[in-house]
Amino acid sequence: MSRIVWFGLAAALGGVAVGTFIALRSVGEVAPPPSPAQAIADIRPPEATFAPVFEPCAHCHQIGRGARSATGPILQGLAGRKAGTLPGYPFSPAMQASGLTWDAATLDGFIAAPQAVVPGTRMIYAGMDDADRRRALVEFILKAGSGS
Repeated sequence: MSRIVWFGLAAALGGVAVGTFIALRSVGEVAPPPSPAQAIADIRPPEATFAPVFEPCAHCHQIGRGARSATGPILQGLAGRKAGTLPGYPFSPAMQASGLTWDAATLDGFIAAPQAVVPGTRMIYAGMDDADRRRALVEFILKAGSGS
């Protein structure tokens, strides 16, 4: 079974894709590099990440199909997930031990005051006081993160 792993760096400069890619296959086989359009698509966050309501989160998180963890974990599939359990993301011990399961109420409280809900979390966001704005953000995260 051949498995390809791409390591790369790409940038869009003046509408032109520039990149360097290395593909590793089993036993030293080299695969052809992706097309420039594919290289750009692979590094661009999902469109949902750019929604205005998601702006406070988009600095650290991605959401939508194809989301990848960045400074913060992906928020795709968050509803019903136990806090601190996304495979491959280095959560703080506080988040891992929080006992939270993400739903609308838990997410609302956490967005309002992350350090109060999970003392010791690595999330540096100070919180959102505006309840209406927070409610819209929670609804967006739960809907966009479900894939619908």
